[in-house]
Amino acid sequence: MKKFNFNQFFLNSILEMKTKGLARDLKLIKRIDPIRIKYKGKTLINLSSNDYLGLSQNKIIKNYTKKIIDNYGIGSGSSRLISGNFDFHEKVEDLLAKKKKSESTIIFSTGYLANYSVLSSILDSKIFKKDPIVFSDKLNHQCIYEGCKNNNIKFLRFHHNDMNHLELLLKKNLLKNNPKFILSESIFSMDGDFAKIKDLIYLKKKYGTFLFLDEAHSTGVYGKNGFGLSTEFSNEIDCVTGTFSKAFGSFGAYVSCSLKLKNFLINKCSSFIYSTSLPFSLLASIYSAIKIIPKLKKERKKLIKNASFLRNYLIDNNFNINNSQSHIIPIIIGDIKKTMKISKNLEKKGFYVVPIRPPTVPSNSSRIRISLSSFHSKDDIKRFLKIFKKEFKK
Repeated sequence: MKKFNFNQFFLNSILEMKTKGLARDLKLIKRIDPIRIKYKGKTLINLSSNDYLGLSQNKIIKNYTKKIIDNYGIGSGSSRLISGNFDFHEKVEDLLAKKKKSESTIIFSTGYLANYSVLSSILDSKIFKKDPIVFSDKLNHQCIYEGCKNNNIKFLRFHHNDMNHLELLLKKNLLKNNPKFILSESIFSMDGDFAKIKDLIYLKKKYGTFLFLDEAHSTGVYGKNGFGLSTEFSNEIDCVTGTFSKAFGSFGAYVSCSLKLKNFLINKCSSFIYSTSLPFSLLASIYSAIKIIPKLKKERKKLIKNASFLRNYLIDNNFNINNSQSHIIPIIIGDIKKTMKISKNLEKKGFYVVPIRPPTVPSNSSRIRISLSSFHSKDDIKRFLKIFKKEFKK
């Protein structure tokens, strides 16, 4: 029998990606502070971090986390359905539910797992006795698509943020007595634009659908006291997910929903059932951040103001930023090699900006994706723009 060389096939796949300029590798960096890193011995301004408020380095959070570790220890030791459901887990969930104005919340280990496993659990024809029909924004995150990979789902994509197209698809399926779900992000991770939440709610009510909203990039930055764009509509959105790994500066994710849905997920969601619960160190940092975030109005205001300055400059100088409205600002280059070259040249001049290429974004839309922090100064942004403009002209 001929021996099968598995590693050769893996290598061939990577080599093929390299010829297309799509291969990636892990870059070893060292953190200095919320916006500065050391890479290859050089100090760089980091414009690719999701640490929007710099809370990963917050002294209050760090001190509280150390205190909780001293009291509780490190790991939880088990899944929450076995022996890993501690008072601290429910303490965090109860506080977050109040801030999100939600009936309940439930914690997951990552945002990817939360979206993937929640959707794969609820989009089940066995529950409804009929196949679900899903209407998903074309630019939703990959984890949302992964959660919809079920043979018994009718999966329909509507044009990005196009409510007319969404309604057209809803009308075509109006007479079908199947459960219908609308899926969207509140701030789209690669384009930085806002979902039309009021319109989504209107269509949800008009056509009797379930509305699912991913708030990963909105949580901590937008909405009342920084708890997301969905907060003022909490009674009208069926399920909201978000992460603690971005503006919260920590790790983990949450799902805000009805108590009935929470109980369903506890019993049906495999990633919750079979995963060890979050360790006490993370619970501490999350709990502390929930308390701190409402106090960071100046930081949010500065972040939003700087983002507006950056967007306006790029628009005035005829750069393509799609429809960005937030602190996430893509500069669309298009060509993969040109995008890579600009990123490397920016690195030489003191800025760490990771190029985003397919399949993360659609073909011919490779980009430099700016992700601002409240710790970036206006001078940082001006210096970046001056250098970027030169490199782009080259």
